[in-house]
Amino acid sequence: MQNQLPIPHPDPLGVPGDIGLILFLLYLTFFLHVILMNALLGGAFMTVISEWISRKTNNQQTKDHHIHLAEKLGHILPFSVSLTVSMGIAPLLFVQVIYGQFFYTSSVLMAWIWLSVVFLIVIGYYSLYAYTRGFERWANRRYIFMIISCVMFFLIAFIYVNNLTLMQTPQKWLDIYTQTNGTGYHWNMDEATLMPRYLHFAFSAIAVAGMLVLILGMREKKDNALSSFMKRWGGTWFLIGTVANTVVGFMFYFAIPEALRKAFTEGTGQMLFLSSHALFIIGTLAIAAVTFLKANNMIGWVGITAMLVGIAEKVISRDLLRQEYLKQVNWTHAVLQTKPQNDVIALFFISFVAGIGLLLWVYIRYKKEVAAHTQQS
Repeated sequence: MQNQLPIPHPDPLGVPGDIGLILFLLYLTFFLHVILMNALLGGAFMTVISEWISRKTNNQQTKDHHIHLAEKLGHILPFSVSLTVSMGIAPLLFVQVIYGQFFYTSSVLMAWIWLSVVFLIVIGYYSLYAYTRGFERWANRRYIFMIISCVMFFLIAFIYVNNLTLMQTPQKWLDIYTQTNGTGYHWNMDEATLMPRYLHFAFSAIAVAGMLVLILGMREKKDNALSSFMKRWGGTWFLIGTVANTVVGFMFYFAIPEALRKAFTEGTGQMLFLSSHALFIIGTLAIAAVTFLKANNMIGWVGITAMLVGIAEKVISRDLLRQEYLKQVNWTHAVLQTKPQNDVIALFFISFVAGIGLLLWVYIRYKKEVAAHTQQS
């Protein structure tokens, strides 16, 4: 069947390392990317909500808390963009190493839409800076910049979901190319899993951003009222995102062709599917206890840790599902040739560790600068 489909041959240069190692690096770097990306998407959304509430409420304390939270998130989000983009490069490269023949083709079929991601990121990024830099100066209109950023980032996520669903269904490529005359303006809107999958990401982003605000609340030591507000507000949005995601998760699961659901019902896939959901239940109960029962912060950290481990397992499950899709066109990792380039792999590890170290150094410097600025003011 594969020979009858317009699937390019694998890269003749081969995979520069063991397939298992490349997959591990793909999972590791994508996990880091998806946490940052979710914090960015959901954080922008929660900032818009806080801006709206601060304008509508007559309660001065509620107003002050939401303005404080909006300003706090407004300072974090521009860094999140940089980190999300930087951490997104590595998994994108590993996807191209293993699934390049599929990823490149789907990218060509929606070329102009795919390329527009660069401009959308720039618009979203500079809108965030305008929001942060003009927080006091444009107090009455600054929310417009955050809305623009929010729309841009959710649109980028939608484009990514379009591409990543299209790459795993090469059966549709020839018809798409014929119908669009190769113009590169195709949206994968006829894909049954597209909207449930996108909403799955969107609600995950809100849940992760809720955890971020919860963490800010747990780390707030000077103002007990503010700490309680952020823990309650962050935990509430975490639960809203998680409950909504449960509904959407069922929609996503049943939108997947029945023959492919074995990615979640057999072998390693089943173990990951069950254990990740067990961790999500533990995490949700723990965070709910902190949010509504004012449980100890340690319970909150247990819940957050459980959620992060569960998300890591979902990252692997996501790739197992992709492998099931590609098996439909008789493609497996076995078709790839391995031509080890140990020097390249070693260089990547050195760069990766150095990059993490640099980020930690920047974060420590940032915290010191903030502490010094707070003492002066």
